[in-house]
Amino acid sequence: MSRNRNRFPIELGLVCILFALTAFGCSPDAPLRNVCADELGCVWIEPGAEVKIVSLHTFSGIQERISREHLRSLEIAIAERGGKLHGHPLVVVTADEQCSRAGGLVSAQKIATDRNIVAVHGPNCSSAAIPATRILSEAGLVLVSGTATAPSLTSQSGDPGEHRQPGFFRTASNDEYQGIAAAHFAYHVLDVRRAATVHDQDAYAMGLAEAFAAAFQELGGEVVYVGAINRGDRNMHPLVQALAGQRPELVFFPIFSMEGHYFIQALRSYPLSEKLSLLSADSLLNRPFLEICGNRCLGMFFIAPDSAETPAYVSYLERYLQTYGEGPQGYFHAHGYDAAVILLHALEQSSFPEPDGSLRIERQRLRTTLSSIRDFPGLTGRLSCDAFGDCGMPRFKLVSLNRGMEFEELLENVIAVHAPLEQANPSVSQ
Repeated sequence: MSRNRNRFPIELGLVCILFALTAFGCSPDAPLRNVCADELGCVWIEPGAEVKIVSLHTFSGIQERISREHLRSLEIAIAERGGKLHGHPLVVVTADEQCSRAGGLVSAQKIATDRNIVAVHGPNCSSAAIPATRILSEAGLVLVSGTATAPSLTSQSGDPGEHRQPGFFRTASNDEYQGIAAAHFAYHVLDVRRAATVHDQDAYAMGLAEAFAAAFQELGGEVVYVGAINRGDRNMHPLVQALAGQRPELVFFPIFSMEGHYFIQALRSYPLSEKLSLLSADSLLNRPFLEICGNRCLGMFFIAPDSAETPAYVSYLERYLQTYGEGPQGYFHAHGYDAAVILLHALEQSSFPEPDGSLRIERQRLRTTLSSIRDFPGLTGRLSCDAFGDCGMPRFKLVSLNRGMEFEELLENVIAVHAPLEQANPSVSQ
């Protein structure tokens, strides 16, 4: 009798334990999650929850109109994939890096605190990218940019750049190559032997101006003046006066829209400007700048990445126009789209549905997948990521603004094309 009385509490206890295991999903038949073995850890997306991607670009000031096309390119790329990642809705969260170090720092700090964010599309500006890539890379995130082109972000002369981070990749070409192409255009196409440079002490502008100067001198040219301004400067007359005293034949100034406007305005007030060739880069090759510059920019040259107008690119432009009712305002929309496409491709390869309906995204695998991209078909050409995070093929064109030209016509008015890794000298368009 005593033995039977002892069995009842034991059996009751076993029943209670079995009930608890079943109620809390611990029964032998309950779905389980795999253990995360990724060295950087995993992002766990709960069943039915959204997958967040941040669009980190300049969403304030005059640059906002240009940055908007990168957000839209990301939205187009997501829509083409049905708006989902393994059944989970893909959503875009915007963050304004203000095209500045301070803006990049503050935005990155906020992004890093949200453990549900899986990746970043951007940043837009190199100055913002310097703090943002450090903070977000240390947090285990990846960033894929279509515009941040400063050499220090990836590589310089074959060595890791000063600000190189393992989580950063880009589809826009390294400005080390753009500087070489600009120098070749100046020396071989425009027949210039005396040049001046002006930058705004920003990582992008300074890096590009220095790359141009080094390549131009190597070709046999002379850099007779190096000028520096600050963001927000309006009075450019002292700088222009000093520049004019050195009698350059060309001035290369890869600065941004507002400062570029005031610089050209001051330059045109000096007689020297009638014989002076003006060459800038993609930072000024956009519709908003041309609208404020007006006739003062006539005859000006721009260097920009050269993308083939393939059927895929034409189809992209048609989707863009149909979706947003206007065309792109700047020149890096195709690079922004390519950045979005390889990011989404890598996310698909690095995420795994779990039996309980959740999604496991492996952080290091995401980086490794991006690093291993080879000969990937993009709008800007075949993409292959090197050991430093550069994925785009450096190929550039020189265009010139003539009277009465619309922005689209300027892009088609190609004077010469140069691919630094393929050609010794630029090929001049006929």
